[in-house]
Amino acid sequence: MADRSAEHRYRMRSHVSVPKLLECGDVAHWWCTNISECMPTALIHSPHAPGGLEDAPADAVMSIKAETDLGMMSLHDFLAHPQSGARGIVVIKSGKVVAESYPDLRADQPHLWASCAKPAAGLMIEYLIDAGLIDDSRGIGEYVPALRDTDWNDVPVRDLMDMTPGMDCEENEATRADPSSNAIRAFLAEFNHPVNGKVETLLEVLQSSRRVRAPGEKFEYGSPCTQVLVYLAEAVSGLPWAELFRRNVWSHLRADGPIQVHLTPDGVALAHGVVSSRLRDMARFGMLYTPSWSRVATRQVVSDAVLARIRSGVREKSFFMNGYDGPVFVDRLGDDSMLGNARQWDCIWPDGDLYKGGFMDQGLYVSPDRDLVIAYFSTSPTMQLTRYLRPITTSGLFA
Repeated sequence: MADRSAEHRYRMRSHVSVPKLLECGDVAHWWCTNISECMPTALIHSPHAPGGLEDAPADAVMSIKAETDLGMMSLHDFLAHPQSGARGIVVIKSGKVVAESYPDLRADQPHLWASCAKPAAGLMIEYLIDAGLIDDSRGIGEYVPALRDTDWNDVPVRDLMDMTPGMDCEENEATRADPSSNAIRAFLAEFNHPVNGKVETLLEVLQSSRRVRAPGEKFEYGSPCTQVLVYLAEAVSGLPWAELFRRNVWSHLRADGPIQVHLTPDGVALAHGVVSSRLRDMARFGMLYTPSWSRVATRQVVSDAVLARIRSGVREKSFFMNGYDGPVFVDRLGDDSMLGNARQWDCIWPDGDLYKGGFMDQGLYVSPDRDLVIAYFSTSPTMQLTRYLRPITTSGLFA
């Protein structure tokens, strides 16, 4: 049983740091459900009563097998395994909860989304595109004065959406191990931790970024890209990011609880990943991309045009595989049939399915044509729960 004593809580809080979180150990495990105790947080509530989901368990889902580092095993057995790191999973078909399990979490606990939040940041840009306020072929500097005199100036919005900016902000094994890399400096700034004795703001880190190649030349996954989208959304809308998201998404959702948008010390929404909610509510967000959106929302939040841009925005498969993270995603999913990435989603398949993964194996999988959503939380460095996504989806249970 988890230690819930005051002493344990104080000890965990005192050890929260970027290096400790990257270890995916006890501190990270505690932090994932207690972030609001450690960082400034914007709470976004829905004015609507929770609803839209119906319990309809289908035992066959838990019998689906996948090859993991722990061996070939059923989803049921994997979730029960003490080394799986799994904390919660929910599978929803046409608004019906066909599978749900919380091996290491209470259903009412908010948990870190990690990079599963990136599509939310992308969606705010899509909203502003639909409103005619952003042209994604234009450079960032045309919209964000604070980045006009930097190397971000002429990076097209589309290349930010696709993680192809040509800037030195890629996340990979080398940059995560280098405290002077822009990716790690950005994380340190978010936690108010110094670099070489100086605490930087997130904006200062972004402003210091340098061009390493032409925009659009290579897939280079990096959370700083998504944070530039936050500054872009705020500059164009004139609203704090959390308020923009409240108005256009969460205020229309029949959520069980608030979404927590965690902030930098100077109040910037960390929409690249430091966002928390209950698991069913992350799944409800995924349902906004499906035909069952009307079950969980009072209006259509994800327009047909937005979904079409995402599904048709994939570049060549060779382009995806030439990036550091293309092969990483193939290995993580145990599947190489995806077309590539686009517009803040990690993988898009020929059948139009969408996947977004996050640090320590958080996951959001959306199959619009099957009207299916899979969402899960973990504290695991090996990302093995992801192996069940395509087997569940293509099992024939959800045609």
